Amino acid sequence: MLQKKKNMKPIAECSIITIHYGRQEHLNNLILGIERNSIHPKELIIINMDPKLKLDYNGPLTINLNNILSDRANLLPIANARNLGAELAETNHLLFLDVDCIPEDSYIKNLNNQLEVYKGLIMATPRYLKKPVTRVETIDLIDKSTLHPRRPAYSKVTLIDHYELFWSLCFAMTKQDFKALQGFDEEYKGYGAEDTDFAFKAKAAGMKFCLSPAIAFHQQHSFVRPPLDKIEGIVNNANYFNKKWNIWPMEKALKTFDKAGFITFDTSTNTYSINHLPDEHSIEKYRVINEPFA
Repeated sequence: MLQKKKNMKPIAECSIITIHYGRQEHLNNLILGIERNSIHPKELIIINMDPKLKLDYNGPLTINLNNILSDRANLLPIANARNLGAELAETNHLLFLDVDCIPEDSYIKNLNNQLEVYKGLIMATPRYLKKPVTRVETIDLIDKSTLHPRRPAYSKVTLIDHYELFWSLCFAMTKQDFKALQGFDEEYKGYGAEDTDFAFKAKAAGMKFCLSPAIAFHQQHSFVRPPLDKIEGIVNNANYFNKKWNIWPMEKALKTFDKAGFITFDTSTNTYSINHLPDEHSIEKYRVINEPFA
């Protein structure tokens, strides 16, 4: 446990869970965002997959740092990491927050209270920062961010039936409900489909899905479009997802990879296979530096 300063803010009976790889500055901003919230969580659980992480924390939060180290950046054990975070949580209210996110000042209070009322699976509203930010503890981020054009936004908690809208960036649920779904499926490795799979399990179990107006600000970072750097995870996870649910996720990416000759669809096995991986030059050619979202 890392904590050096006495916490002078009210403590909510909830646990914030984040997983980390290669985002040291974003993690620092996430922590600052939690610190400036009106109430603090009982604990911040960080599941770290990056051997290079250096976290020397002397603030008011109680931080529980655990490692699942990986040397495969393109096939990170994301599902395993989230499940470990949930298992370690000392409270029943689990607030999962992506390392790229900064919670608004009332985020913890709002989501924690909403979880008491609505139960089920509650996803917050991501707003995407238009530029990298510093001094997170002192600036207003609303004017520096934008909503995703393909996502709905609500002024109050709204029950919906479109479970495909679930993204694991910022969501909350009880530990009891998380266990009922048996957590994230650990067959998924690397990027893609594990959160859609999780949402489909929630729907199949009859669990409610709500969208909340609580805001998490997504920090800008570079990405590759199309996501050639994640081709292994996308293909493997898409094959597994289709076998499980009889529907293809991430179709746009798969069609792009297929058209470019990187992958081939085998009609006899109903699976995609990788012909060859893109080289570093091909990947960097499509890297986007300064856009808020893919």
